[in-house]
Amino acid sequence: MNLTISDDVIKELVKEEVSHHLSDYKMDLFTIDIKKLAELTSLSEKTLTNKITSQPEFVEVTRRVGTRVLYLYPECMTAYRKILERRYSS
Repeated sequence: MNLTISDDVIKELVKEEVSHHLSDYKMDLFTIDIKKLAELTSLSEKTLTNKITSQPEFVEVTRRVGTRVLYLYPECMTAYRKILERRYSS
């Protein structure tokens, strides 16, 4: 049994699949947790907790929901950049 699928059909199926996966990543995040923050900044959770999240700029974008600590996104990334510039620029 031979099955022939035209190139146009294959291209359309691939395009739809890629669009579907991209839409999953385009969602706007409103808050992130320490694990996601560590992933985005390439810093360990311990380093973030000890040196970054205790800074005043970061405290402003921190929210506690029950026992969870969440950070407003993308505002926390702006705070992170300010802290880096202030503390670690030469």
